Amino acid sequence: MLETILPGLTPGAITYIAICAFLSAVFHSVSGYAGGLILAICLAPVIGVKATVPVLAMSLLVSHTSRAWAFRGGFQWPLYRDVMITALPGIILGASIYSLLPIEWIAVVLGCFLLAAAPLRRLMQRMDVKVGRKALMGAGVPFGILSGSAIGAGMILAPFFLAAGLAGEALLGTMAAIAFTVNVMKTLVFSSFSVLTLNLALVGVAVGACTVPGNLLGRWIVRHTPIRVHVSLVEAVVAIGGLYFLWLAAQKFGFV
Repeated sequence: MLETILPGLTPGAITYIAICAFLSAVFHSVSGYAGGLILAICLAPVIGVKATVPVLAMSLLVSHTSRAWAFRGGFQWPLYRDVMITALPGIILGASIYSLLPIEWIAVVLGCFLLAAAPLRRLMQRMDVKVGRKALMGAGVPFGILSGSAIGAGMILAPFFLAAGLAGEALLGTMAAIAFTVNVMKTLVFSSFSVLTLNLALVGVAVGACTVPGNLLGRWIVRHTPIRVHVSLVEAVVAIGGLYFLWLAAQKFGFV
């Protein structure tokens, strides 16, 4: 199917895409974050950078639909509502606002914030600081703006959700619903600007279909993983994300 839609893809490349989609979905379902970022890195060399973003938006729409269903029992409506109230306008306006900001400094701020997230969460835990509605709505602003035009912005929410006591299926179910909403909005925007063509949409659906079994395997792993281990895994993923953003900043500044 992919070979017909995107001429030039070899059977080996198609197999590679399917395996990457499956494995990234397993990782995303276990950690709650960074699956789209990993998939983007894997897809770009094969289908091209220009096609990656619209294909990813469509494939993640399929993937997050299955993930939201798999973790539907953990969905927390109040937290979802508080984040999305401020995030939705940002998602729509994100691309235009983001384009006006220096990318390298955004990467620096995000990198430092994510690296400090785990120590900050543990300090807040010791001080018995509770993350309430105002903090979640505040976090929704940068999340919405960045998720409108970038990949991996969900990691911004991780420290706030962990501090609010979310872990395991509650964290994954709520994040899946948020990610689903984000990709619905991005798909609508891409379609309106003719960035998402029919061929690219079909590729996205095919890639997304490969993530469904990965999401189910990820759910099985989460259900057999202690909460403390899961929290530590999420913190590790967020820290790696912080290093990734700092590496991007170093590239933009010409240090790498």
